[in-house]
Amino acid sequence: MRVISEPKELIGRYVAAKQKHAADWGLYTAFGLINTDDELVAGIVFNGYTPPSIMMHIAADRMTPGLIATAMHYAFVKSDCKRITGIIDQNNDKSCRFARSLGAKLEGIMRDASKTGNLCIYGLLRDDAQKWLKPKYLRKLEASWAL
Repeated sequence: MRVISEPKELIGRYVAAKQKHAADWGLYTAFGLINTDDELVAGIVFNGYTPPSIMMHIAADRMTPGLIATAMHYAFVKSDCKRITGIIDQNNDKSCRFARSLGAKLEGIMRDASKTGNLCIYGLLRDDAQKWLKPKYLRKLEASWAL
């Protein structure tokens, strides 16, 4: 598995298709995970950058610590954000659990905000994401970018 950042349009379309919405991200940065057959199996899109915050959208059939470390490094080190915000359908238990596993906290509920009902607002602060910025995960980040 290796991490890519281009073609970002492919990654953006992958995430949008998995999340069942249009790929109209505006200005965005994207990272993807390619398997050994050169198939895209995960994507992360960052958009809505308004310092000190950025929005993150994830879709994945597979996930690796290297891709997560890449996302955290991009948001908290390269972009110097204090927080990442994610909005998840309340009925998507798997994604809500995944957000919490990253260290994100449920900050609010937007009632009747989607076709399926409520949306959950999750926030991940830099302090709560420190484990992803430690040398152990930075090595995984570096290894995942190796060709």
